[in-house]
Amino acid sequence: MLRAQERAADPGDCAGAIFIKDSVVVCDRPGRGFGNILEIKENPATDLQWLEREHHSTWYLFRAPVKTRLTFDILPKDPQDDIDFLLFHGNVPDICEKVRTKQLVPVRSNISRNDPDLDAKCGLSKEAMDDFVRSGVGSSYSRALPVEEGDLYYLLVDYQNRPYDGFTIRFHYDPPPPPPAAEEPPQSLLVDVVDAVTGKPLEAALAVEGMYFDSVVQANGQSRYAFRMDTYRKLRISCLRKGYMFHAHQVKPSTEPEVRVTIKLEPIATGAKVVLDDIRFVGNDSKVLRSSQGSLFLLLSFLEQNPTARIEIEGHVNGPSFKKNSKEFIMLSEARARTVYDFLLINDVDPLRVKYVGMGNAHMIYPDPQNKEQSEANRRVEILVTGT
Repeated sequence: MLRAQERAADPGDCAGAIFIKDSVVVCDRPGRGFGNILEIKENPATDLQWLEREHHSTWYLFRAPVKTRLTFDILPKDPQDDIDFLLFHGNVPDICEKVRTKQLVPVRSNISRNDPDLDAKCGLSKEAMDDFVRSGVGSSYSRALPVEEGDLYYLLVDYQNRPYDGFTIRFHYDPPPPPPAAEEPPQSLLVDVVDAVTGKPLEAALAVEGMYFDSVVQANGQSRYAFRMDTYRKLRISCLRKGYMFHAHQVKPSTEPEVRVTIKLEPIATGAKVVLDDIRFVGNDSKVLRSSQGSLFLLLSFLEQNPTARIEIEGHVNGPSFKKNSKEFIMLSEARARTVYDFLLINDVDPLRVKYVGMGNAHMIYPDPQNKEQSEANRRVEILVTGT
């Protein structure tokens, strides 16, 4: 069902006609008077097609969304109102001037007196017999109009007397217009998962963060995944398979039509290490930022899928190299490792499977960090497999 369109005020001139986008139009305040230009005037009261003159008019234009026999209802909110209408083909250059000079005539019109038994409704219907109904007592409906998809029409709605209230127009399209085609997001994301040793494809579970606002896209059971998304998305792709080390991959925003990612999973082995590079802490504190939850749950899922694996959680901090492994750095790095340890225990991981240690700033990846990214790389949590 198409949505209703509401307007506070409507122009009274052909040149200012309101474009109708929907199947329902609500006019709360119809035009008072004929606008700036009196397009229709000096016609005999007995004319079959034309109003004698415009009185209180509102102009509309619309395109037929389908090939059909066009019908519509004009429903006054107050049945005392006497509404007439004229309908013109709109695919005509300089149409408003041609209407004014009567070079273009209506294809349908109804100027009959309002019928209280119909609550003063009028319009086009399939049952009506006449294309035009003259002024006076007569049918409130004119004959349905065959239209082609995309045809343009101008509709004049005119009140014989000063309006008491507004009106609603309801268009009927049989068959109804097809729903708008869903727009396909412009960028594709292709993810391949392979064994880091053999290079062979691996079926694995994926979780993609950042593709959509505040939601995570999950998929499993395949070694190749294809997604559609909007351009310039910063992504975090988490990958997990039983018997392999877990993996998190960052994808920088891009405007390229296709983004390709290959994830190489390492088999679980004693001594293997993984950096939880998305673990972020509040300042010089051990409190984890909410944005780090994805990494914590990835580690938890890894331990749940591999129930015999044992790990050591190593905390690292970013600190000046001339203050190598001060007590302050050791304590802070240990507290941060302990935060991850506590998270696992709260989620029912056997404490015998997990140890934690603070490494201070003894193993900085960048001993003399030059920017924020390098400092954050030093400020990390690593997972060391101590047994399988």
